[in-house]
Amino acid sequence: NDNDRISLGTLKWPIFTLRYTRGISGILGSDFDYNKVSLNISNDLKMGFFGTSSISLTGEYIFETLPYPLLKAHIGNESAFYTTAAYNLMNFSEFASDRYVEFRYLHRFQGFILNRIPLMKKLKWRLIASADILYGSLSEANRNILSPVNQDGNETEPIGFFDNRPYVEVGYGVENVFKVLWIEFFHRLTYLDRPDVNNFGVKISFQFIL
Repeated sequence: NDNDRISLGTLKWPIFTLRYTRGISGILGSDFDYNKVSLNISNDLKMGFFGTSSISLTGEYIFETLPYPLLKAHIGNESAFYTTAAYNLMNFSEFASDRYVEFRYLHRFQGFILNRIPLMKKLKWRLIASADILYGSLSEANRNILSPVNQDGNETEPIGFFDNRPYVEVGYGVENVFKVLWIEFFHRLTYLDRPDVNNFGVKISFQFIL
């Protein structure tokens, strides 16, 4: 009949998000029974003079043997635009996993550095820095059911797997350029031996800060 608000004190707690996905065969044409569980922990840390850090830690586990479209296909970004939903120097379909852990870090320096430069202070540009780390694996059973050909008999695009290394990319740049533009420079630090990968890129985005 009503809502009760319970205070946990003045400490800013992180946000915990638990997701459970259940696939049931035979419903609306579904062919598979499966279970997925993921947990995300995120928090924004105000560091006073030094700016603000946004931290996100996610883990997911898929219990059953499934075809590639139902596994975790980690999102790459081959466009010129920055997105927080993807790894910005990862190619499309480069990695798939049935269990993984990812760590994402973004720091906004606010005016900590650029406000000490007179011209930059007037422009109100703000420095940013980021780091994205992803480590996953794919069971042998899931690797074995990946078909090398599609329904037309043509070879499918190869799906990449993790070895014993994480995928790592770091970035730095500026936001609030002309009040709306975000520009970030990225460096890819691992899996540089793969074909058609870029170890450096520049991405832009648009945002409005009130």
